[in-house]
Amino acid sequence: MSIRAAAVKLAVFMLLWSGCDKGLEPLNEPSGFSGVIRFKNWPPPDSALELRLTAFERYPSDTSSIVRALFAGQAVVYPPVGSTGFAKFVDSIAYVFSDEGAIIKVTEYKYVALAWRYGTNFLVDWRPAGVYTTTPGSFDPAPVRVLLHRITPNIDIEVDFYNLPPKPWQ
Repeated sequence: MSIRAAAVKLAVFMLLWSGCDKGLEPLNEPSGFSGVIRFKNWPPPDSALELRLTAFERYPSDTSSIVRALFAGQAVVYPPVGSTGFAKFVDSIAYVFSDEGAIIKVTEYKYVALAWRYGTNFLVDWRPAGVYTTTPGSFDPAPVRVLLHRITPNIDIEVDFYNLPPKPWQ
């Protein structure tokens, strides 16, 4: 075998070998979604107690359906309860809501909203501050599909504390 043939074989081998870094190993990439939450017209500091991103498999119809969905695993919260919520009084926050930081399923979430706790009663003093929508200027919720081993980008939410979305429940 000539030196030229050996060099060509070595080059082909290196090219093929370098593109196969994980072999038959299972994928371990996270699943979830990411985006930016943009804020305007913050309320007084004593009424902005907590902010958390929520995702519901079904559109919540009343406060009891929210609690049932959370306990049944049909809704998820990020950052998880028990950890510090999102920073307050900022212009924007970039986030990644994935199965690495929360319990999120590979499914379609019909209602994704930023939840705002405005009072001291942890169970009832919540309301949506912003909703993920694909219709600018509206509060029509858009579904978010979580795909296996993929972070869906651009799930952005606009929050204007002077123009809040309606509660999906009464």
